[in-house]
Amino acid sequence: MTVMLRKPGKSNYSLPIAHWLVALLNTISKVPSACMAEDLTNAVKEHRLLSSNHFGCRPGRTTMDSLHYVTKFVKDAWRRKEVVSTLFMDIKNTFPSVVLDQLVHNMRSRGVLREYTNWITCKVTMC
Repeated sequence: MTVMLRKPGKSNYSLPIAHWLVALLNTISKVPSACMAEDLTNAVKEHRLLSSNHFGCRPGRTTMDSLHYVTKFVKDAWRRKEVVSTLFMDIKNTFPSVVLDQLVHNMRSRGVLREYTNWITCKVTMC
């Protein structure tokens, strides 16, 4: 939903610049989503569920960090006279096709709270 609000002190409200365009988003679900994301991030750290060289979508790990890691890895191998091969894959569209039942099973087997996995299932299936 979008709303136009009048800017105070404008002499002519027939002009578009005399208004603010405000988009009203459904924000009620953003609060539990943010809380859940923080809890899951903490659980991942605490139980070391991701390898130390996993950089995607992790707080405090930037694209530059991953580039420095790869560069150092390759240069160290070259210094040891080793050959390095790399395969870069674009997996952007992998997650929309994830098998939800398997994801939920994996999350539960790793101790993720049932309330979280139920919420994820509900969000994906739009219940």
